[in-house]
Amino acid sequence: MPQVGYAHRSVALGRRGMVAAAHPYAVLAGLGVLKAGGTAADAAVATNAVLGVTEPQDCGVGGDFFCLYYEAKTGRVHFLNGAGRSGSRAGLDELRRRGMDRLPVIGPPTISVPGCVRAWGMLLERFGTRPLGDLLEPAIHYAAHGFPTTSFVSQVIREYAAVTPDAEWHRVFTPGGRGPEHGGLLVQPDLARTLTEVAAHGPDDFYRGRVAEAIARRTEADGFLTLEDLVQHSGEWGEPISTTYRGVRIYETPPPTQGLAALLGLNMLEGIDLRNYPFHSVEHVHLLIEIVKLAYTDRDRWIGDPAHARLPMAGLLSSTYAARRRRDIDPEKARPHAFGDPEGDTTGFVIADQHGNLISVVESLFNAFGSGVVAPGTGVVLHNRGRHFTVDATHPSVFAPRKRPFHTLMAAIATRDDRPVLGFSTMGGNGQAMFHIQVLSNLLDYGLDMQEAIERPRFLIGAFLPGDPDDTTHVESRFGSDVLAALEAKGHRVKPAPDLFWRCGQAHGIALREGTMMGGADPRGDGVALGF
Repeated sequence: MPQVGYAHRSVALGRRGMVAAAHPYAVLAGLGVLKAGGTAADAAVATNAVLGVTEPQDCGVGGDFFCLYYEAKTGRVHFLNGAGRSGSRAGLDELRRRGMDRLPVIGPPTISVPGCVRAWGMLLERFGTRPLGDLLEPAIHYAAHGFPTTSFVSQVIREYAAVTPDAEWHRVFTPGGRGPEHGGLLVQPDLARTLTEVAAHGPDDFYRGRVAEAIARRTEADGFLTLEDLVQHSGEWGEPISTTYRGVRIYETPPPTQGLAALLGLNMLEGIDLRNYPFHSVEHVHLLIEIVKLAYTDRDRWIGDPAHARLPMAGLLSSTYAARRRRDIDPEKARPHAFGDPEGDTTGFVIADQHGNLISVVESLFNAFGSGVVAPGTGVVLHNRGRHFTVDATHPSVFAPRKRPFHTLMAAIATRDDRPVLGFSTMGGNGQAMFHIQVLSNLLDYGLDMQEAIERPRFLIGAFLPGDPDDTTHVESRFGSDVLAALEAKGHRVKPAPDLFWRCGQAHGIALREGTMMGGADPRGDGVALGF
């Protein structure tokens, strides 16, 4: 069993409300809404808006939004798909006409419609009680008057300034030729104006007015979006996907997100007696790595926009399929697998309210500062989710007009007897499903509280630097040198990572037990969990 008292922080406690998110100002904004009687949906919009100002490299109104919402009144978990679609000019023929054999990683060609603002409106329309304008006030204040930047944000701005050619990005984040130092003010007046307009006129203004026109002009020459693509954008409500694990039902966001990968992994793990695998022993970590590889193989084969691709969901989530996949695990050695790019900057947060509602949100620009493009005069950093389309004409996620790309974003809620047990979300790009499997197992198999489950060491598979093999397994050094050496002996390509490696996600979660909310925030980032 895991040792007691391992966590650096104590688990946060509350009875009437709780927010666990990636920046203290965002947490305080959400708590203010909850203390005034607002719902988890109200608090989520306020929290997300502030995160978009204070964590501009990770998220914002130029990104995409997904959430799971547990509605106390009905005992149901709802899924909101706030992803935008590719432009009407997208397609393989157009790509070839431009002399391109693939989509770039950043730049205007990677920009699809940003879905976040429309998702805010849809969330409030269904589950909110407060006007959007009131909820955006804290974010407008921090954008207009500035906020002291953390060392992490200051460092990301400094590093990104050396590689981006976008003049508008530099005007916003490095005025005078340099960005803010640690503790220095980052002021974003253009973003404050954009948020003020959305607060006054609603989401339609973002997709039809000044901001939409600026986005369309910026992508006109070398992107694929048109103004009409923005005007026609809509999100949609749907059903989450789920499986049972150790007596609870785990809900994840469905395609086009990678929530399926976490459920596939948990299904495989469900049939294994972990009493034979001492916690974080080499046998235990090897098992988790091999399960993750199998789950990601299926993810990469099947996930695309469900409006354009048929997915055999029932078969993939069946116990029969999980048993068959378990037979592919060799307890003695690693098996080869090619992973995708692990990059990704995202924010994940969880909120519980006094009414019994629980929301798990993930919202993102994807890469740090997304496409690296800021729509002139708006302060809006546009995401690069379109880079995840493929040029393989036979793949479910082939590049095509008005189609949602594959998303690494995902969020989770667990229930028992239709009552919420926990909500969990994390940033981490390609690694998010790996982190869901590891943290949920920490909680449900080993009985850790949310804070300790998040803080425990994690692994991440993928290449970060040119020349790194795709199957490099980054293992936080807190596992111990003996575990790392034994993994190498089993054939894993191990690369020791820092004790708290930020690329291993910045996770946030809330567990609920007998009316008490128990929250955790990741020391790998700047976040906190607070309750009252």
